[in-house]
Amino acid sequence: MTDQPKTTPHSFTAETTMLEALTADPSLGMVLMRDFHLGGCSNCGFDPNASIAAVAAENGIPTDRLLAALNRVS
Repeated sequence: MTDQPKTTPHSFTAETTMLEALTADPSLGMVLMRDFHLGGCSNCGFDPNASIAAVAAENGIPTDRLLAALNRVS
């Protein structure tokens, strides 16, 4: 039996920009679309230079919920 490589959780904060988060882990784009319907089209797009807190507020998502999803262990 082989051990799966362990990853550490991200440490994004409310002030982290969406671009920083997506650059650090491109798979987060799928999390954003699947769990929050963010970033998939022009109606749910966001400014990549906006902070996680700003994007959460603009879309009615609790910041702590969005941070928890982005800081997941992959």
